[in-house]
Amino acid sequence: MHVRHRRHVCEPLPATIGACSALAHERLAAPDAQALLCDALAVVTSDLFAFPERAVPAARAGQLVEWVERRLAGEPVAYILGRRGFWSLDLEVTPATLIPRPDSEALVAAALPHIGAGSRVHDLGTGCGNLALAIAAERPQAQVLATDVDPRCAALARRNAERLALAIETRVADRFAGLGDRFDVILSNPPYVAADDPHLQQGDLRFEPQLALVGGRHGLGFLEGVVREAPARLRPGGWLFVEHGCDQHQAVAAMFRQAGFGQVQMRRDLGNRPRVTLGTTATAP
Repeated sequence: MHVRHRRHVCEPLPATIGACSALAHERLAAPDAQALLCDALAVVTSDLFAFPERAVPAARAGQLVEWVERRLAGEPVAYILGRRGFWSLDLEVTPATLIPRPDSEALVAAALPHIGAGSRVHDLGTGCGNLALAIAAERPQAQVLATDVDPRCAALARRNAERLALAIETRVADRFAGLGDRFDVILSNPPYVAADDPHLQQGDLRFEPQLALVGGRHGLGFLEGVVREAPARLRPGGWLFVEHGCDQHQAVAAMFRQAGFGQVQMRRDLGNRPRVTLGTTATAP
């Protein structure tokens, strides 16, 4: 168990890699300590063990101490560093966007087999653009549209696309409003947490935007709207893929069937939990 205490303002800054490492690991969980150490000190992980005696500039040591204090206050590491890895990509993130999580990679993996050259793909509620950019990286000849109701998210997705030299289009839109397009694939990681879910007051979720998390009183309000409206936005034979809570898969599958989708299936996340539901507008043979 880590003893978490605040550094006294009069304490001297750690002067070596070893001293910095000791400070961070004393106060934080190992993965958080290592991530902050490597960025603050501009070193690779192996340097933490190979060169403990190496001197650290005071500015970098001060940066580490500040970051450790922010993490102790609960701020997510992704927001402190301003980035998070997803799929094969290193993405800029800000407190305006949901932090991409590895479980959402199941959504990308499920959609990719249905996306070919020239496919029209819509990432609804793109956030930092992680889903759209992962698709664009794997299917560069697809036409990918990323939308979000928050202009800050659409702008961030665009910045990530430009930095990674990946071709996507970004627009500000509330679900499908104002979009005349029809798509071969629609995918979405919508808000699906219930408004009274106690997890919203725990861990990183306390710092993430409620707009991207809360899907109404029972968590399924926004998602139900996406499923209901999607058939009119899909080309014949198109596919819809949505992420949801691991205890929501049966309710979401029922929504898909009620909306007229066929071949309704479920995919599991990295923890083997039900995480993605998919279905097609194709007419059954």
